[in-house]
Amino acid sequence: MAPASRTLEARLVPTLPPAARPAPSTGPGHTRPPTLEQRLLARRRATLAAERAARAAEPPRETAPMPDPTPVCCALALAATEALRGTRSVAQLARWVSPQVFEQLAGRTALTVRVLGRTAATRRPEILRVRVCRLGEHIAEAAVVVDDGTRVRAIALRLEMWRGAWRAVAFEIG
Repeated sequence: MAPASRTLEARLVPTLPPAARPAPSTGPGHTRPPTLEQRLLARRRATLAAERAARAAEPPRETAPMPDPTPVCCALALAATEALRGTRSVAQLARWVSPQVFEQLAGRTALTVRVLGRTAATRRPEILRVRVCRLGEHIAEAAVVVDDGTRVRAIALRLEMWRGAWRAVAFEIG
């Protein structure tokens, strides 16, 4: 048997007009990203607007002046001298000094009390002279001369503003 042949038929299809182009979408996800020039221009405009607003704004309010560090210097010098004599606990200074200064004071106080013992409190230490030099709005250095009854000591300290109060970050006792 001979294979059946299939015949192909050609069908004519009418031509259709070209499909209408859809209108471009206008949502946020269907926008073209800005060009580099457009981004630079927008940044310049924003910078100029911020400068104009800063010039037009009222002048900044003045902050309260920083307190005088002299009383803090005197109190710290007296307390440290009393701690060295053994009449005051070093822990009372922890709030007013940095952790590094506290460790130095605690070590020196422990050594002094162990070697010399606690001295009899004949009288309270007395400040003879104080010199305070402000290095900036938040930094001050001071030299204090203290008479503790048996010796006259020189104390140098550096104070920095920390959380609204003066705090010793360097402390040297002679």
